[in-house]
Amino acid sequence: MPDYAALFYWVREREQARVRKDNGAPLPYSPDPILSKYRFCNVRREDDRGTVWIRKNIRERFAGHPHLWFMLCIARQINWPETLQHLIDMGAWPDQPNFYPSEITTVLSNRKLADLKIYTGAYMISAPSKKGADKQAYIAETVCGALWERRDIFAKYFSQPRQAFVSCAGAPKLQRTHELIARSNGWGQFMAYQAVVDMRFTPLLDQASDLATWAAAGPGTLRGLNRLHGRALDAALSQGQALSEMRAIYAVVQQETGVTMDFSDVPNILCETDKYLRVKNGEGAPRALFVPGRGY
Repeated sequence: MPDYAALFYWVREREQARVRKDNGAPLPYSPDPILSKYRFCNVRREDDRGTVWIRKNIRERFAGHPHLWFMLCIARQINWPETLQHLIDMGAWPDQPNFYPSEITTVLSNRKLADLKIYTGAYMISAPSKKGADKQAYIAETVCGALWERRDIFAKYFSQPRQAFVSCAGAPKLQRTHELIARSNGWGQFMAYQAVVDMRFTPLLDQASDLATWAAAGPGTLRGLNRLHGRALDAALSQGQALSEMRAIYAVVQQETGVTMDFSDVPNILCETDKYLRVKNGEGAPRALFVPGRGY
């Protein structure tokens, strides 16, 4: 039988830390020394600083734009608000007529020359396989460009009437969208899922029939599941089994913790619980320390 105690503890304590911070409480936001020392994502991805920025400046600003799906893909590849705002301000953004991904390359390259931060440190983004290849051009013109070349496919895919989301077998769903994005070069399972979760909170996918039943499990999520089930951390776990175990957690986590969340948050809390237990068990530490004003 799985032991969810550590997961429930992390969810309660991390949410309380967020509430204390938002209410203006003094540091430390958590009495737990691990939660106070290291940076952890919020229970709800929608509360994370980067996601809040994307919600206000892309999801809401460009709501209804036919290329919103692509904007969200760009956003998660780069995932650094200052860079994304720079792209928008410079017109290197798919809301512009005659947009082409090479315009993104120019802005990213200029930021590099100016010694400005380009990407977040939160995700491990893809890199060109060829030694010496330009990373900015690779991200803009290969990783994002591959999706742009398939934009007619995505336009047709997302153009179905909203009533078809439930009734039609071919209607947009989280899982189908994830598979569609992941077919493009440079889009691994994890990064494709990050873009899909953003779309889940827009009219692109907010009526999908698998909102509460499907999520992708990345490496950290799989380790979290293995920990809770008493398995070896590197035990092989299929996506199907991981999904079944995530559904079981979702069925009880809100009642046990008092914290409301979306099903898309379950992979997140498993990954963050794995990070927490790694420190608690003396197995290592997360990459980032908590810095006041950054995170939480």
